[in-house]
Amino acid sequence: MEAHGKPSEPLEPLDEEIAQALVEPPIPPATALSPASVLVVHHRDDAALQSLLATLRKRRHHLQCVVSLNDALAAIAREPFDLVLLNTDLSDGDGLQLAQFIQSRCPATKTVMLSQRDSAATVVEAMRFGAIDFIRLPVSSEEFAARLDAAVLRCRADQVREQKMSRLKEICRKLNIARHQIGEQVDSLCQDLVNAYQEFAEQMNDVQMSAEFRTLIRQELDVEDLLRTALQYMLTKTGPTNAAVFLPDANEHFTLGAYVNYDCPRESISVLLDHLGGAICPQMAEESEIVSFDDAADFAEFIGAEASLLAESQVIAFTCEHDERCLAVFVLFRDKSEPFADDLGAVIEILRPIFAEQIAKVVRIHHRGEPEWPSEAIDDDFDFNDESDYGFGLAA
Repeated sequence: MEAHGKPSEPLEPLDEEIAQALVEPPIPPATALSPASVLVVHHRDDAALQSLLATLRKRRHHLQCVVSLNDALAAIAREPFDLVLLNTDLSDGDGLQLAQFIQSRCPATKTVMLSQRDSAATVVEAMRFGAIDFIRLPVSSEEFAARLDAAVLRCRADQVREQKMSRLKEICRKLNIARHQIGEQVDSLCQDLVNAYQEFAEQMNDVQMSAEFRTLIRQELDVEDLLRTALQYMLTKTGPTNAAVFLPDANEHFTLGAYVNYDCPRESISVLLDHLGGAICPQMAEESEIVSFDDAADFAEFIGAEASLLAESQVIAFTCEHDERCLAVFVLFRDKSEPFADDLGAVIEILRPIFAEQIAKVVRIHHRGEPEWPSEAIDDDFDFNDESDYGFGLAA
């Protein structure tokens, strides 16, 4: 009856190799009693054994005969044998010595002991040295052939088992390599997932910040309130800092719209901001990128003013543009011993188009095609921290 259903998926090469190694028969039938390579170590004048060996030749076993231990050792060194038929009594020593050598050096070769005497001590010693059978001579050719067939079958079984063990060891080695490779891939995948999660978390933080800022300033339809709210939010991202916002008038001249005084002397802040606005706004009006200076000399070269204007300060300036028109210039500065965070640029890139969009909306609501702001800013103290001396200025 034909089975119906989803066809099984093809196994990977290593899976197929494992499956084949586990299900194959322990002894392939074709090789179970195939001709064996046999080393015979016996007396030269042993006529009875010669008759028995003729039986083995009829079975097409490959025989090699030697008469001494030295000749046997030389033969074993030249080529491997499946079986060694070993007489216990040799002309130059005890056959048990050779059995011990075969057990330690050639475990794949099986030993069958031959002897005219079968004392219990001799049999036990032979078995201890790895002999798989002990045949007492004389013996009938039928019994001899049957016991040699059994010895060959056992030899083949051990060989297949050894081959299977070697194959399984090789599979284990490949599995271990694959395990390390998979481990590395899993580690890489986990790292990719961590990176993706971090990137996603950063994107979500950016989206949350964008939505939060948009919600805060969307309700502000008055310029002063909009500037106050925007600067307050900006300070939550920058930390305590001096900040100024310059707005263009109808003639594209920039005047101070609002400021935050963090650590500048109150008596000189107005002069500083006037000089700063006159120097930096003309340079920033056509600048679409965020500019940052850690060195007073570089900043002075950029705005064309004296380096003492903001000596020992780090300065960040950026414009807010809508429909390719600059609607505001922000300047943030504080002592370079308290540098701005490295990710502040990314925060500004998110906030400034939102601010530009809202201030453009305010302009449209008040029917100001080109906004005209008061030329002077008044101080309105606004404490962000009881222990700090902030001043917050807005246009009147």
